[in-house]
Amino acid sequence: MFRGATDVVYDYEALGNSISKDLFAERPFNALRYRELLGFGNENIASLGEGGTPLLDCKRLGATLGLDDLWVKNEAQNPTHSFKDRESLLAVNAALRFGGKHVSCVSSGNAAASLAAYATRAGLGCFVLMPATASEAKISQCAVYGARTLLLDGIYEEIFETYFEVVRRLDIFESGAGQNRFRTEGDKTIAYEITEQLGWNTPEWVIDNVGNGSHLYGMWKGFKELRDLGLTRTVPRMVAVGPNGGAPVVKGFKEGKTLPQPSCSESVAEGLMGRWGYDAPLAVRALVESNGAAEYVSDSEITTAMKQLAQLEGIFVEPSAAACVAGLSKLRQDGVIEKPERVVCLLTGSGLKHIESGTEIASKPVHIRNAASEIEKALKSH
Repeated sequence: MFRGATDVVYDYEALGNSISKDLFAERPFNALRYRELLGFGNENIASLGEGGTPLLDCKRLGATLGLDDLWVKNEAQNPTHSFKDRESLLAVNAALRFGGKHVSCVSSGNAAASLAAYATRAGLGCFVLMPATASEAKISQCAVYGARTLLLDGIYEEIFETYFEVVRRLDIFESGAGQNRFRTEGDKTIAYEITEQLGWNTPEWVIDNVGNGSHLYGMWKGFKELRDLGLTRTVPRMVAVGPNGGAPVVKGFKEGKTLPQPSCSESVAEGLMGRWGYDAPLAVRALVESNGAAEYVSDSEITTAMKQLAQLEGIFVEPSAAACVAGLSKLRQDGVIEKPERVVCLLTGSGLKHIESGTEIASKPVHIRNAASEIEKALKSH
């Protein structure tokens, strides 16, 4: 059960002598801009142009939440519309490096869809296993890319434990979070980009939607690398946000120990819900090291945050991606985060991944006759 204790390490002394801000600036603004920090040389890399996502100044949302300096990193702008593409870049290219012919993972949706796309790009076979309750859009996305898509009853952890006993006996390069340590390296690129987009400065706070914990830990590792390599002077305080019914990282931070929960309930944030996060110990360590925080949020708070993002800033995200804004609202109300502090929230996936959730926040369309008088009446009434 307790996996994820290993990590990818580098010769940082050698890296410090071979990289610079000027070197990065010569390259396209995407994840491969920082290739040396990912263990890549000049080899050909299977890529879909991931990374380089916008960092948006959200003045209207910030004013609503009582903040002067709020930004969002919109990871829905990645090729398969979630941050998982950064992880798949590393996982699939590691499979190629080690001579793998097939990759596989267990996922609630986004990681599976992303792995399917990148496997196709690299010419690898792909198997993805998903809870049968995953959103139809994510299931369809996997199938469109040609992955062998298996739907199973049970929650993520139950499926993974059974699957792992099987896949370890097969010639398949396991590429899931918590087991494949290369995935987390891709998440570092979010930290690199945020820092560069802010003029090589770090914000006071980075708020993340946390399920397994890999994403948050990877970003923290990236921020520390930039500081230790002398590219920045500071690191942000990290925040984990998860649903009330099952957020092991939040629970582990608040209680001072990371242990599997006996059960979890359902949540509109399907990508975050779980009994256990395989990288929970690493994520909690990142929260402690950064003097960070953690917060639970309810489904109603998540839905409110989705509506605020959509109707104040024009950004439609899935419920799992809006949890960070819901958590920020609570932390601001409690005085944990101060009004003038710079905050970056991670919007991890597109609302088109979970379109059914959009009906809860959408205004109702009005069907009228195609007549000038009816159109004029409708336009004047709003």
